[in-house]
Amino acid sequence: MRIAWIGPMPNNDGGATGVGRQILQELSRQGVEVECFFPGKESALPEVLVKAENLKIYSQPSSWKWNRWYSRNNFLAFITGQIANLRCEMKLVETLVSLHKAKPYDLVYQFSHIELHALKRYKKQLPPIILHPSVHAAGELKWHRKETHLSKLSEPFFKRAAVRILLIARAIVQKRHIKEADYVLSLSRDFAEEVSKDYQLQPNKVSYIVPNPIDIERYSPKPGIGKYGADDRITFLFVSRIAVRKGVEMMVELSHRLTDISDKVRILIVGNHSLWSDYRGLLGQMNTNVATYVGQLSGGEMDNLYNSVDALIQPSHYEPFGLTVGEALACGVPVIASDKVGAAEQVNRICCRVFPAGDMDALEVNVRNLLNDLSSPKRKEIAELARSEAIRLFSNPVIVTGLMTVLSEIIDAQTNPKYKENPVTKPKVAVGG
Repeated sequence: MRIAWIGPMPNNDGGATGVGRQILQELSRQGVEVECFFPGKESALPEVLVKAENLKIYSQPSSWKWNRWYSRNNFLAFITGQIANLRCEMKLVETLVSLHKAKPYDLVYQFSHIELHALKRYKKQLPPIILHPSVHAAGELKWHRKETHLSKLSEPFFKRAAVRILLIARAIVQKRHIKEADYVLSLSRDFAEEVSKDYQLQPNKVSYIVPNPIDIERYSPKPGIGKYGADDRITFLFVSRIAVRKGVEMMVELSHRLTDISDKVRILIVGNHSLWSDYRGLLGQMNTNVATYVGQLSGGEMDNLYNSVDALIQPSHYEPFGLTVGEALACGVPVIASDKVGAAEQVNRICCRVFPAGDMDALEVNVRNLLNDLSSPKRKEIAELARSEAIRLFSNPVIVTGLMTVLSEIIDAQTNPKYKENPVTKPKVAVGG
């Protein structure tokens, strides 16, 4: 198998760029030939990818920099940064097409984003184009509209209006571009359904579920890490962007609902706003006897943080995956998540409690029930199960082996008539059953 990979520059931290690094490392380990096309300087690449066998890197530096007129604020930086990356991708795709003519690829794999500005003009000259997006603009737009009353508490009108226009434009472009792809891999069943509905896709377009991997060596139980705080209270962690659709307002309300047990429980809120959405203004309303906001931590601090808390809460209203769920589980930390969090879909409900998204009463009940379980002999069993579920569902070999099965089927579909006669019409989970 010979793959052309195009996507954001990988790094050693979290998020989609960290996921990209993990997938590429494992593809290399499994002997897959991958030629990678990244916007940015090659010096920014993680050393593990530079040294990896079977990977060949093509990079396209950008002249974009922070602290210039075009990046003087977060929103402007977001817009101009996207434009700069697009210009780099255009040049990279020219190289990709030239290399494909000399030695054909089996497929083109676009990781993280949906827009096909660079690839679609060359579609007839290329093998199947596979998209594996992390999010879709229509989903963000839906919640930006629904949460107007929340964003007013933190953001000026001009910014809200500009973001709304941007999301509308991106959703229109993505709806058109996604139809140009041959296949779309989804991070979860719910995400597959949302993308298919919002972009009016044919049933067989989003055919496979391939979740994100978790670095289970980095995120692992570390008994030597002390518990957060100087008392014996159970600590529930909320780690997320403090932004639209993440359920920030639910955490604020939860802090008030738990006032009666403030001597037994605390909520620790960690994260920063995004470049285009800032809900930090909501945090001024939380009950500080229960909840504490500590701001943003570096990626290198997160594994220790997970090991210092007792449980994670992920109440997002829309979450295609949710890396924090897998990271917490890998550290032996149980999770409470909404049913819109993709990473929670297949996890055993003993260590991953799921509630209907937006249901404040159900969230509170789950928190109180888990608090009781963590104060009982069940705690050890729950922690061990959380770790084993993370390995079963999200370890690098498991995810990439499933991905390879999917890609092999896609390649076979180009030459084997039986695949064309009987296409997959419902999302098929490639990992975890």
